[in-house]
Amino acid sequence: MAEMPSGNALRPARVPEQENALSRRYLHLVLRWIPIGMRYYNEWSGRPECGHFFGGVYWYGLETAAPMETLAIAASSAEYDPSIAGLSREEARHIARCALRYLCFTHDAGPADCLRPTESWGRKEPAGTKWGERGQGFFRESQCGVTIGHLARTAALLDDLLTEEDRALLRAVAADYLSRFGGMPPRSGVYADTQMEENGWTSEGLLSSLLLLPEYPRAQEIWENLKLWCFCTATMPQDMHDYSHFAEGRTVRDLCERRFTVLPDGSVENHYIVHPGYMSSCVTFLGQLNVTALLYGASVPPHAYWHRQDIYNILKTWADDDGALQPVQGMDWPYLSYTGACFLHAAAALFLQDRDASLLERRALAVVERSSSYHGGRMVPESVVACCHSIQDPAIFSERAVSSLAMANMAHRLAGEGPQPAEPEEFERRAAGVRIYPHGGFIMHRHGSGKTSFSWRNSVMVLPNTREGMRLVGPRIGSFLARVEVEGRARRERQVALTVREGRDAVAAMLVRELAEGAVLQEAFWASLPDGRSVTYERLTALQDIVVTQLALGELEVMNDPYFAPAGTSPLRTIYWAGGERAVPGYPSTSAEDELVLELSPSDWVNVDDRFGFRFVSSGRATYRNRHHFPVWHAVSDLLTLCSVGVPQSFAAGERIGALAALWCPHQSHEETASETFAVSESPVGGFGAFVRGWACACNFGHGLFLLPAELRLGAAQPRSLHPGLVLHAAGELAFRISLAPKEVALLPL
Repeated sequence: MAEMPSGNALRPARVPEQENALSRRYLHLVLRWIPIGMRYYNEWSGRPECGHFFGGVYWYGLETAAPMETLAIAASSAEYDPSIAGLSREEARHIARCALRYLCFTHDAGPADCLRPTESWGRKEPAGTKWGERGQGFFRESQCGVTIGHLARTAALLDDLLTEEDRALLRAVAADYLSRFGGMPPRSGVYADTQMEENGWTSEGLLSSLLLLPEYPRAQEIWENLKLWCFCTATMPQDMHDYSHFAEGRTVRDLCERRFTVLPDGSVENHYIVHPGYMSSCVTFLGQLNVTALLYGASVPPHAYWHRQDIYNILKTWADDDGALQPVQGMDWPYLSYTGACFLHAAAALFLQDRDASLLERRALAVVERSSSYHGGRMVPESVVACCHSIQDPAIFSERAVSSLAMANMAHRLAGEGPQPAEPEEFERRAAGVRIYPHGGFIMHRHGSGKTSFSWRNSVMVLPNTREGMRLVGPRIGSFLARVEVEGRARRERQVALTVREGRDAVAAMLVRELAEGAVLQEAFWASLPDGRSVTYERLTALQDIVVTQLALGELEVMNDPYFAPAGTSPLRTIYWAGGERAVPGYPSTSAEDELVLELSPSDWVNVDDRFGFRFVSSGRATYRNRHHFPVWHAVSDLLTLCSVGVPQSFAAGERIGALAALWCPHQSHEETASETFAVSESPVGGFGAFVRGWACACNFGHGLFLLPAELRLGAAQPRSLHPGLVLHAAGELAFRISLAPKEVALLPL
């Protein structure tokens, strides 16, 4: 049982200097980054021996805290190489200490006259202020626990350099955080914005502050409260009905106390979508808690492990061949977070002893190593830094992602290389299949050709992908299903019907919704087949006389990012369609005039790079937009649209607005796509059928029976699946036809 650490402040354990095979790979990446980071380091005149990174102004002091710890970790290694880092070990440690002092002086607990610079490289709000966010409310104030974690770990690594002034400053920061949150109970929140991350970072802040200040008067009381914060980082509603003993005479129900951060199916929402980045935070914070505790010779309480394996078991089935997680309802942050994936999988490998995590960590690490070699050690290509601004700040601030690599290095130095990686074939066998998440509102089908997901809640979308995952298809919010806006109508959606029929390795679903305050009827069908092909059908009908101001169906983001190409070159995507072929480069620009639009119509097929293709039947115009200007940067990517209609356009009640039927074919050459079987039919009563190689896919949106047009035959020795889980055995030769009941779907092998 982990006990409250005791003893004097700032008395860290001995840090292992030696590297192992895995930690050495991370160290090399960090060393290559240090010359990049030092380009953005400046001394600060507010107090002696102080300095900051990236202008010294960012949320919660993280612009300086992350590089500070990165330098301290690298310099603590016996294999630190100044010829790569461009700094001696002593210089690196000195700069880390200057950064630590800057953060301590500019914290709320520091001298009143010590403010951050008045000029910011990004958002203006933090400029000329202190960090610590006093008076800003729980969300901002508690988030500073992450920065205090950086400070505590850096202090452990620089213990021999710290003066009494440094120690007093650190104690003041720790005491301030403990006074604010030491007696506060953890928060509850499931829908829209989970409290998982908030409870996780508050756990890190409390643990780090107690390790910096174990003699704090209420330390034992706060340690007991810390256990609750750790436990309630990952709690589900069903925990309220769990009377099993957990620890110290308390049951799971006792500890949960009606605080929930996870939906009952194990998925997690943040920013109004099921968000794998935030869902993984419980495992990431488990890693950070363990690294911090081990640096001080302490251990985390068992409460920090509650549901972590359960949630990681879900996440790893969403991982592509490079370890990145598929965002099933889209992504709002920059897409390429392989550094974060490295630490997520490292934490699961080391502290959950998960062999699959060992495999996925090595996959993600290989991607980062390639990109680092391409871009001179940078986390973000220089061309992107020069042109792009994310949803909050310039792309340059993404360079702080290097701290995840430094943390992974330290985790492996402290805890070893972890378990032997699972065999890839073994992992794929266990991870494959259809999984339905009824509370999150989506389906994930993992198959031999990649993953395909369908979401009917929050962000209604279809996201097909190959095994390359994020390298090839971008997780645009609302991907593939209709984007429609109606003049004078607010965005208000109402689900009318949903049908899901799953098999072990195939699944079909039908969704009917009213959009734009009941002005538009959306009818959508989706089927995912065992070989990875999928069929999507969607149609929009006006329910009232309306004017449509925006309309697109079948939009798919195609990644074309320089992260995956050597510096000075542009990645290329080759687009094939019936009208020809064209290679299009991927690069960012400050001007939209550099963009190119390829007209695909009247072609009924398109293929990208001989990697994937579509056969489609569209009521509108099909285009491929080679983009270079990104007002809000998530990644450098192109946009394939299979159906767009000129707007504004008027539609009478009952009139068809647009329709699209599409067959997705992963890992396919353009010749194969062009010859792929795809025959579609609609019936006056509301039925839809698609016949593809080996399968018939159908759904009935109407109110009466829909008779499939094809006659099926069955021999005496040929069982046939009529429905997932329902197999027909004929006594003799049999010819038959199938009809579907209203709001029913079917997948029939031919």
